[in-house]
Amino acid sequence: MKNSTAGRAHIENGLKAHQAGDLAAAISAYRTGLAFDPDDPVGSNLLGAALMQAGEPQAALPHLERASLRQRNNAGVLGNLAQAYFAVGRYEDAREAFRKAGRADPRQAHYQLGVANSLAMQGRLAEAEPLLKRAVERFPSEPLAWFNYGNVLRDLFRPSEALAQFTRAVELAPEFAEARNNLAGALHHLQRFAEAEAQFRVCMEQAPEFLLARCNLASVLIDVGRFGEAEALCRDVVRANPKLAIAHTYLAAALGHQGRLIEALESYGAAARVDDTRQTIEAYAGALADIGCFQESARWFCRSSSDGGLSVPAHQVLGVAQLARGCMAQGWEEYVWRPGRPRLVEKHRPVDFALALPRDLSGRIVCVLREQGLGDEAYFLRWARVLKQRGARVVCRASEKIRSLFARVPFIDEVAGENEGIPAADYYVLMGDLPHALGAEPASALPPLAQDKYVPCLRDYPAHLAVFWPELPLPLPLQPLGERLATMRERLAQAGPPPYIGVTWRGGTAPEQQAASWVLYKQCPIERLAPAVARFRGTAIALQRNPAPGEISAFSEALGRPLHDFSEYNEDLESMLALLALIDEYVGVSNTNMHLRAGVGLITRVLVPCPAEWRWMYWGRISPWFPNFPVYRQSLQGDWTLALDALASDLAAT
Repeated sequence: MKNSTAGRAHIENGLKAHQAGDLAAAISAYRTGLAFDPDDPVGSNLLGAALMQAGEPQAALPHLERASLRQRNNAGVLGNLAQAYFAVGRYEDAREAFRKAGRADPRQAHYQLGVANSLAMQGRLAEAEPLLKRAVERFPSEPLAWFNYGNVLRDLFRPSEALAQFTRAVELAPEFAEARNNLAGALHHLQRFAEAEAQFRVCMEQAPEFLLARCNLASVLIDVGRFGEAEALCRDVVRANPKLAIAHTYLAAALGHQGRLIEALESYGAAARVDDTRQTIEAYAGALADIGCFQESARWFCRSSSDGGLSVPAHQVLGVAQLARGCMAQGWEEYVWRPGRPRLVEKHRPVDFALALPRDLSGRIVCVLREQGLGDEAYFLRWARVLKQRGARVVCRASEKIRSLFARVPFIDEVAGENEGIPAADYYVLMGDLPHALGAEPASALPPLAQDKYVPCLRDYPAHLAVFWPELPLPLPLQPLGERLATMRERLAQAGPPPYIGVTWRGGTAPEQQAASWVLYKQCPIERLAPAVARFRGTAIALQRNPAPGEISAFSEALGRPLHDFSEYNEDLESMLALLALIDEYVGVSNTNMHLRAGVGLITRVLVPCPAEWRWMYWGRISPWFPNFPVYRQSLQGDWTLALDALASDLAAT
């Protein structure tokens, strides 16, 4: 009894220290008290709770387990034990402990929510959802119930429903920072950018220390193209917490979208140093690939995988990196991992798409189905020539907008529209799979180097390949219609005397049309491009698709003479093809018109932002795919000066 009494005194002293916020003193007193009576359930529970508060759930577990054995129906003890299991990732044990706590005290919403959250953490979202639905019905005034319900609906990819739950949680608890952050995140996912920004800013005002909300706001700013603001916001967060990996990652993204790839690489590296998760490491590896450091990129990708296998994003990045450095056979092998392919395969079930075609296709029908953009259709159909050489009857299913152009290609036998049924054929191939399906040959006569011991899942390759063998297929030949040529000659004459130069300063899919992704988007600043174009002595015409209000006049002002608007012909590719066949020069970022211009056998001066799209390679003044096209590259620091100076000089010499 003496020992028990002495032990209880220490436990009571620990409780006083605990209530006063002195965790270290409380833990010490609890340990001393339990030395007198190790089986004291009250002391064990209090020590476990204090260790949990101190961030030591693993150390708390044995004490809470001991307390629960002596107090099997004590909801508080069981709840503490469940929280400890949850904190160390033992979610099934946590679920069972929460379930017992809920039976002991069914009035507490937290125990019911704990059961559902434990299921959710195991990925059993479908089981968690009905439990959370019942929880919000039973505890409609509990904001945490609505918050957790929203989280599960979000993770089930039902953002509109999740938004309603987060909205209710915030209505019940306006100061609930995590709920407001997730509300803003749902708005962001739904591309309601202005509303998302407003909610993130309210969250920042209410909880200035909640740095994740600042990072998430930076993500919104990136998606709407306000890269400088996002950069400034992320730099503030990095200064406040240099170990917050997501802040470094978003800072890197903001820098990368400004073309400042070297600075972006430094930030991705900083994120990888403080967070060794697969996603962070792969982001750094991808940044290395963007600046052409392929071997180092490969090593980091392999480091991100504990079992030596590559993730899908790694395959995607390394595939285009191989193509961009000239390793064509290896690149096409990886290109089958491109993001859109699984969606197309699912869309066209039960069509069996071939990844390999026989050498002899005599008497066989091969149907090639469109994918990606219009320029990609023109690019990949250059391999239809190889199909024809192998004896195939070539059927193409193309976009309606470009279908008529393909119908005049001599080695394409039939062109079906995208709104028609899929034609009967012996083999079906997605356009992007054609190079691989036709049999990848060595991209260079140079053999691969010996396998690197640090890269178990990849081979090393020469750093530069200048010889491509066999020869790469030529661009798809396109023939303008005579009547369109006559119309375009007249239209050009109305604009001014020859020679003529066409200009495009922006290309690709607008971010708002591709889920806020900037991957397929590129541009060159009008105020920098126009003075270079001014060196060409002739009539300038705008071939920009959907120019923004004021852009034509701004370009004209910087050019020092009128820029005539021919942009409407982007919606009439027959007229655009004729126009491109007539003008003397064409300057712009990569777009569909580049492929049309190549189809009529004329050159284009291509502006290549960083990171370069794989078709324009990591380096050099030409691309093997468009051997007559001079390439002008933005620097890895995001500077266009050298590229545009070279362009101006070349145009002045024409």
